[in-house]
Amino acid sequence: MIGREIRMVYTFFLYTHVLSAIISIGPLFALLLILRKMEGAEEPQLWGFVQLFQSTITIIKHAGHVLVISGIILISLSGWTWTTSWVLLTVLVMVGSIIFLARAFKPTIRTFGTTNFNKETFIKKLRKATWLYILLLLIMLWFMVAKPQIW
Repeated sequence: MIGREIRMVYTFFLYTHVLSAIISIGPLFALLLILRKMEGAEEPQLWGFVQLFQSTITIIKHAGHVLVISGIILISLSGWTWTTSWVLLTVLVMVGSIIFLARAFKPTIRTFGTTNFNKETFIKKLRKATWLYILLLLIMLWFMVAKPQIW
């Protein structure tokens, strides 16, 4: 009976993990659409797009928290160890993506409405950061799905 209960708990956290991964990655593609809309918007209209962009980043960030917590629980419940190559590499890329996320979007968004604001530079930086963050998340997703045994 205990084995069945552990499998049910594991399955629950696995689905939670997958759902939070979807919520962490999916909205990033919506950000690209928001950026396209920003290109054609006049400066007074940009404020709404900037708020939407920030709200989307907040959703991604909180989904990432659920992703990390459910991942820790899944590793604890499984036979994988923290020194397994794909687990360790996922953690390293995750730490890098957390540092990147903190430095990529917030400083750029803070320039909005200041004398340092330049619409074209602003959009270019946000677009580049969005694509780089997508790449980092896809690398982590590959590690988690393919589980390559590098060592």
